[in-house]
Amino acid sequence: MSTSPLEQKPSHTHPGAGPLRSSIRRLRFTILACFFLLLPSACAPQPFAITREPVTLRLVAADTCEPLVEQLRTGYEAARPWVTVQFEILNTSMAERSLREGEADLALLSWLQETSYEEPLWSQVFTQDGIAVIINPATPFSETGLAHLEEIFRGRIQEWGGTVLVAVSREDGSGTRHVFDSIVLSIHKVAHTAVVMPSGEAVIDYVAHTPGAIGYVSTAQLAEYGTAGVHVLPVEGILPTADAINGGSYPLARPLYLATIAEPTGEAREFAQWVLGPDGQAILKQAGDW
Repeated sequence: MSTSPLEQKPSHTHPGAGPLRSSIRRLRFTILACFFLLLPSACAPQPFAITREPVTLRLVAADTCEPLVEQLRTGYEAARPWVTVQFEILNTSMAERSLREGEADLALLSWLQETSYEEPLWSQVFTQDGIAVIINPATPFSETGLAHLEEIFRGRIQEWGGTVLVAVSREDGSGTRHVFDSIVLSIHKVAHTAVVMPSGEAVIDYVAHTPGAIGYVSTAQLAEYGTAGVHVLPVEGILPTADAINGGSYPLARPLYLATIAEPTGEAREFAQWVLGPDGQAILKQAGDW
């Protein structure tokens, strides 16, 4: 039987056809291998961004803690950008009242009051603070001690080296005043001739501009507002450095507290843990260096 021309096989093969077919087969194999290698990763669950619900944390702070809470807020909002930290600055007595009346989620206090409230606050020390004694440069002494301070703030020493002394105190309800009076004056009261100022910043400003003035201020506020125009006195021979305060050798030192009505929950708990952790403590250490 004769074969149709369409069914006839070519009588010869092109010289390059064999290698070409081999190259095509190798290419197909490479493509298939890549496909199977990539398949597991393509089928794996892909990460997705979680959008957090905005949260507002309400703080109230004693004015001693104002420089600290400013820096803690900045650091915390950077670490948890969905959180907005709002805060109000009051003296310690008013700050505790605000907390108890539900106007804040958490307080930063410079003194835990002994009050008539039935329930004590939950509290945790978050840092140590010193009370620095400051004088106007024209005040004629360069160091002091607890007995010397008692005599000045009770009004029993009113002049030194020909200069009239002006004792500068804080207002009632101030945690800084409570600690200073407890350590220095004990059962005695501050002299009625003392000048009373409503904040640490006001004490620094008054002392800086009043020859003969002597006052006291938190070292946290001293770090914030600076020592321009005032001298910081050693007390019992010791300056209120961070090492002296934390080591217990500086006599006018006290703890600062985180406080809530009950053990904190939610964002208040997250904030407290962050402040007590390495990130918060690093900020506090830097903020306390004056």
